[in-house]
Amino acid sequence: MTPAIRCHYDILGVPRDADERAIKLGYRKLALQFHPDRNFGDEDAGREFRLVQQAYECLSDISERKYYDQHRESILRGFKPGEEQDFDIDFIFDVIPFHFSGCYVGYGDGKGAFFAVYGEVFEQILKGERAGWVGEGNVDETEMSNAHLPKIFGNGSSDWKDVSNFYSSWGSFSSCLSFAWADKYDPREAESRFVRRRIDDENLKARKVARKERNDEIIALVTFVKRSDPRVKAAKEKSEKKKILMEKERKEKTARRREETTAAREAWLQEREAEMREAEKEDINAGRVRLADLDDSDDDYYGGGRKGRKGRKKKGKQKNRWSSDEEDEDDGANNETSDKITEEDANTNNQTEGKKTDALDALDALDDLSLAGDDELSESSFEEEPQPKIWKCEFCKKTFKSEAQFENHLNSKKHKEKFKKWQKNNS
Repeated sequence: MTPAIRCHYDILGVPRDADERAIKLGYRKLALQFHPDRNFGDEDAGREFRLVQQAYECLSDISERKYYDQHRESILRGFKPGEEQDFDIDFIFDVIPFHFSGCYVGYGDGKGAFFAVYGEVFEQILKGERAGWVGEGNVDETEMSNAHLPKIFGNGSSDWKDVSNFYSSWGSFSSCLSFAWADKYDPREAESRFVRRRIDDENLKARKVARKERNDEIIALVTFVKRSDPRVKAAKEKSEKKKILMEKERKEKTARRREETTAAREAWLQEREAEMREAEKEDINAGRVRLADLDDSDDDYYGGGRKGRKGRKKKGKQKNRWSSDEEDEDDGANNETSDKITEEDANTNNQTEGKKTDALDALDALDDLSLAGDDELSESSFEEEPQPKIWKCEFCKKTFKSEAQFENHLNSKKHKEKFKKWQKNNS
């Protein structure tokens, strides 16, 4: 039967974090105790003395002690780099059996239930991480890369904030162990520095693979537990209800905003129409006329042109071209009324009738005289009193006394803008 391999720290009786002075003192004390000269013929003392020598040689060398700390668990089990590993590391908790729902009964808080089983699983995982961290020669557990992981899994009444923090922290699990037991080669057996460097590279790759496998196992377990956790299911249902409610409120708000926008637009249109009607009334009251309503023959609108007596009506029979049809009808009605009044006056007062008849005859005579000499009077009057020539701009509604002023106006920016606006409106 192969004797069990003892730890160098246990042989010297020093802690794992012992310094060089403590290791030397422990060695001297045990060396004197088990020295062959003092224990002549005692094989057990001789064997213990050799173990003390080996332990001191290993721990007194910095590089040897580092290698021993990293591979301590493997060495104690008789494992050597490059050999097939047929044993399990004690502090590596096996999580494979907990990847199915048959490992727990119900979702209560009692023994064997969901929360009790997985609370124990995560506790064992952290316990193994701490044991491996210390077993590799580390002392301060707060320096562990995963020391921040929550230690309490909780129960069915745990607050969702704690549950969410637990799964978010464990969902990115990364082991703090070195996985030195996964080394393929022993660097102490290297023949040269070049070979040692190659051995270190290969061992580093093997450690990365082992760490990744361990991390994937834990993350897969966390995913399975989270998917089965009733607290997560309840939170998802609550979140879905909240999303539905928020979506409903958003749609109602959008519809309400759309209605408000439509009402505001209608109100604005009505306001604009009222303003336009008011502006139109103001234009009518102020006597403004649109350019499109003007006639080319209406020269007197701008104050120009003097009509001769040819344009006047003769004996009230010729229409005034500035009057409208309604005015003509009013004139006819007035004439009929005046005729009636004249007949009544004629019946009541013959003297007044005679006077009016003489006055009308005199007016007719004057009209005949004016018509007979209309051409002579017109020519003589224009020759004697020449009227000033006026230049007018129908687009700007302005008149000018000279052609130079009119030409300057036609070249002005304001006139061109109004002309373009008129062209655009009539295109």
